[in-house]
Amino acid sequence: MKNDKALIFLALVFAALFSYWTFNQVRYYQSKEKAFSNVPDTSSTFTENLADELTPEESDQTVKDQAGQVAGWVANDYKQGDISSGMYTVKSGDTLWEIAEGVYGDGTMWVQILDANASQVGYLSNGQQALIFPNQTLLIP
Repeated sequence: MKNDKALIFLALVFAALFSYWTFNQVRYYQSKEKAFSNVPDTSSTFTENLADELTPEESDQTVKDQAGQVAGWVANDYKQGDISSGMYTVKSGDTLWEIAEGVYGDGTMWVQILDANASQVGYLSNGQQALIFPNQTLLIP
């Protein structure tokens, strides 16, 4: 009889602890689901190839000179003061980062140049990389 009471007591304790643990697990996963609610659903098997919609001329992003030859590219290594505020003509090899280093001494300030020239700067088809071209004129704030 004494052992039966002990087993019943242990079963009740186990049930209580298990219920508490289960409740907290559900609550944890619900809060985690809310935290990641802005993540896009990637379970879809539908894919679209955007390259199929572009003509070869539209998808070619190679920089060419006036004669139609592929322009060479050499990275520029500017120091602060090499470029002044105002209007700046992009040279071959320039990047917004390098231009920002030449103006401000800090490449991370390239966003200011991009913001000032948002209507003139192109983007790759993925929309993630700003494109500038030789002989393009940029406003340097």
